[in-house]
Amino acid sequence: MKSATLVYINRYEEKELDRLLQSIEEKRKQVEDLTVTVEQLKEEVDLFQHKYNSHVGRFYLELDQIDLEAQEYRLRLKLQQENISAEEIERRVEACFKENRARFNTVDNEKECKKKTKKNQLPDKEAKYVKNLYRKLAKRFHPDKAEHPDEQNRHEQLMPLINKAYEDQDLLILERLNIGETDLQEATEQTHKEKREHLHQNLRNLNRIMSELRSEINRVKAGRTYQLKQQVENAEKNGNDLLSTLAADLKRRVKSSKKQLTNLINIWKIKKPTS
Repeated sequence: MKSATLVYINRYEEKELDRLLQSIEEKRKQVEDLTVTVEQLKEEVDLFQHKYNSHVGRFYLELDQIDLEAQEYRLRLKLQQENISAEEIERRVEACFKENRARFNTVDNEKECKKKTKKNQLPDKEAKYVKNLYRKLAKRFHPDKAEHPDEQNRHEQLMPLINKAYEDQDLLILERLNIGETDLQEATEQTHKEKREHLHQNLRNLNRIMSELRSEINRVKAGRTYQLKQQVENAEKNGNDLLSTLAADLKRRVKSSKKQLTNLINIWKIKKPTS
């Protein structure tokens, strides 16, 4: 084969690899943007959930607890009419509402677990891998490494995310941001075909991650909490405080339910059978 032909082939192969590398870089930026979008959405939903729980959710929980207690006293009064002993009545009430009580205990336990939640404890080998991955990403995305304003803005968005992922030992986020990392200089012994296949594999992985991230975005936006968040924000634009209105209504319902429960308790005290 003539040397001119070899030069032409080599140039063609180099251009092909360059095109693949450029495509990989574009896909990586899209993965970075989508990752930021996903995490921002999750944070927004978490903040709204906290706001909702503090304004409204606690009243729903209180209503459910009052309703359960009222059901228990209604059953006590019903069993009392059958001349059943107080001890047997309590046994039946406990058995009847055992699952309902367990659900409330589960809610309380979940709250305590969230307060005590710590980062994932990984085995030493995995922890070392996460640490090395974090260092690699922190070096790559440090704002000082940015060459222009847009890139710096991207790095400033990604670094807090990377730091949090490392703190939480969130391997998924770290690996997603590292997918597509390619250094052909280190693959000098590979043939052009092997290099090309390696790059194509990176592209396939990036496309898969992008698909997963888009699905995650759609899932979050389709969620009940996000939909409610949108309703509240739209109401605020029209000058309406939806959460405060809902909370005020729930307060009235709680007050009314407590009054009914007190009446049931007083009736039970009068009619309670002796053991």
